[in-house]
Amino acid sequence: MRRILGAIALMLAVALPVPGAAQVGRDAEVWTWDGRVEAGRWFRLSSVNGPVTIEPSSDNMVHVRAEKTVRRGNITDVAFQVVQSGGDVRVCALWRRSVCEEDGMHSPRGNNDNDRSDVKVRFIVRVPRGVRLQASTVNGSMSVRDMTADVLASSVNGGVQVRNAGGQVRATTVNGAVDVTTRTGPVTATTVNGDVDVRMESLQSSGEMEFETVNGNVRVETPSALDANVSLETMHGTLLTDYPLQIQGRFGPKSASGTVGKGGRIIKLTTLNGNVELRKSR
Repeated sequence: MRRILGAIALMLAVALPVPGAAQVGRDAEVWTWDGRVEAGRWFRLSSVNGPVTIEPSSDNMVHVRAEKTVRRGNITDVAFQVVQSGGDVRVCALWRRSVCEEDGMHSPRGNNDNDRSDVKVRFIVRVPRGVRLQASTVNGSMSVRDMTADVLASSVNGGVQVRNAGGQVRATTVNGAVDVTTRTGPVTATTVNGDVDVRMESLQSSGEMEFETVNGNVRVETPSALDANVSLETMHGTLLTDYPLQIQGRFGPKSASGTVGKGGRIIKLTTLNGNVELRKSR
């Protein structure tokens, strides 16, 4: 649970802005930004209210489109800020008098403006091959497709889906399912209320992998030639695995740990209310 809380803090964090960086797009229903980010650098996106969709770019540029929908309040309640530093780019959506600071997005003390406003921002972003991605929203779904580098994708109230990734993946939410398919690992996927479903075609590094929920099932599919130290645990559910385990320590109907193949990397599958499955790729 501490790992999940740490992930929530990470997803809410927004990088410290460059002094004097301008806020833009306050008066626009649709705001766009296009800019270059080189392979190996980071593109980061932080939002609060609304879904995020990220797809590959057809050129070597990042293309950001933000569409505002007003249910209560005004389109001027939301502005945007672009911060470029050391080759990395950060885009923040700012509600009313919110500000970007080193430890996160904040509103001034005693400010209740955001309680009287309900403006959603739908982000559609296209990112070039090889660019590393960190994207977060609080209230809304997160969908990432066909990225070839590392992906950090998160929400708080909404499902997180990462499809056909080509690098390391960390996908987190609190209320919603986490669904990841990747050409390689490692992967970490966590939620509190929802299923965790992960499929990996290959594993090319030895990094630890953790798959965790509280209320939901955990199903992880890995290559058949697996070498790992595996831990499976549930409180109210069943354990299922396609791999023969060389048992180490505890074993029972609700928990098991052991070695698959030659051992090595650590893989943990945990839930409280649900089933745990470790399957071979087909």
